[in-house]
Amino acid sequence: MFCVTYIKHSGFLVETDHSYLLFDYWNGTIPSLRYDKALYIFSSHAHHDHYSNDIFKLEQSCKKVCYIMSDDIRDNSTAWRKAEYVEFMGAHESRTIGSCEITTLKSNDEGVAFLVKVDGLMIYHAGDLHWWDWPGEPDEDNLFMERTYKEEIARLSDIEIDAAFVVLDPRQEGSGGWGMKHFLKNVRAHYIFPMHCWEDYQLIEDFKKENDHKIVTGQIMKIEKPGQEFHLA
Repeated sequence: MFCVTYIKHSGFLVETDHSYLLFDYWNGTIPSLRYDKALYIFSSHAHHDHYSNDIFKLEQSCKKVCYIMSDDIRDNSTAWRKAEYVEFMGAHESRTIGSCEITTLKSNDEGVAFLVKVDGLMIYHAGDLHWWDWPGEPDEDNLFMERTYKEEIARLSDIEIDAAFVVLDPRQEGSGGWGMKHFLKNVRAHYIFPMHCWEDYQLIEDFKKENDHKIVTGQIMKIEKPGQEFHLA
């Protein structure tokens, strides 16, 4: 059993038997934490909607607090210098930090995506790795985004993922779901959480209705509000 709490935008808290994983917190209410568990705080890149210096206020909230951050944050902030345990990771790196086995993918926007094995679970958080296709942008730019996204997602093709946090962005008009659909077709994930939706929860509901029946091994989760908890097996 594990629990996922939706905080806001791309921010999620995953609670396992012995650990908390906090991903891309920048705003919203973090649930109360048990002090006897380890807290791993992941920041995929320095964009304001994925990172906040407020994460360092959590330094004493658990018996062990580790910050795992994309290396672009090192040059965009100095607040991390006050933290006791900080690890910076670039793209395509693997590292064991505490009880977490962490591998990164390269974002085709900024920073990294995280694949984390902890307490027998495999968790994926995309950060800003997505099939970005913007109306009005040059074709070569959109083709680059498509190609690099598919190359990175191919790295997950042989991995069974328990919970995946994947971009679904309403600002892209008709192309906003392309990245999610490609992920669903090519990655085995049991629970898929749409994120980066700018609180457009109807978008999630519509996408889920259209695509749920196409998934054999997984389930698209219906996010409706900040603070929503999902207790999963």
